[in-house]
Amino acid sequence: MAVKTVSKQTPYIPDFYPTTLIRAIYVRNFTALKEILRPFGITPVQWRVLTNLQEFDGQNVNALAERSYTDRTNLSRAVAALEQEGLVERRREDRDQRNVLVFITKAGLDKFEAACPAVLKDIDFVLDGFSKNEIDTLMFLLDKFKHNTYRTRRPSHLKMLEETHA
Repeated sequence: MAVKTVSKQTPYIPDFYPTTLIRAIYVRNFTALKEILRPFGITPVQWRVLTNLQEFDGQNVNALAERSYTDRTNLSRAVAALEQEGLVERRREDRDQRNVLVFITKAGLDKFEAACPAVLKDIDFVLDGFSKNEIDTLMFLLDKFKHNTYRTRRPSHLKMLEETHA
C-alpha cells in the first residue's frame, strides 16, 4: 500500500501517518513513565537498562543500546548513573579484556522488582478497553511495522525520494 503523494491538492497532514501517531504515543508514554519511575529514583532509560539486564544479564554497551532502543551516549550515561547507585556493575570480559560487560546487581534486581508493578499497572491502563485479540493484532502489526523500519532502503526507493524532492 502506498501513501498518497503530497502535492498542492493533497497537503501533508502529519496525523494521517502511522509514524506520527507512534511518535505521539512514545512521547506521552515517556512522560508518564518519568512520573511513574520518579519515586523509585530512576529514569525511563535507566529502567530500560534494568529491564534488559534482568532478562539478559552481562551485555556490552552496544548490545544493551540496541536492545533498549537508546543511543549509545544516553545509554552510557544511564549505565554510569546506575553503577554509581550500585544497581549495575561493569566487568571486563574474560576472553576479550577490551570488551566491558554490564551486569545487574542484587540492588538493581530489587529496584526493578519494586518498580515493575507500577509500570505494569500503567501498561494495563493504556491497554484498557482492548480485547486480547485486539492486543495480539496490535502487537503483530507493530512488530511488522518495526521490521519494515529496519529494512535497508533500496536504491529504487531512494531514487523515488530524489524525484519527489526534485
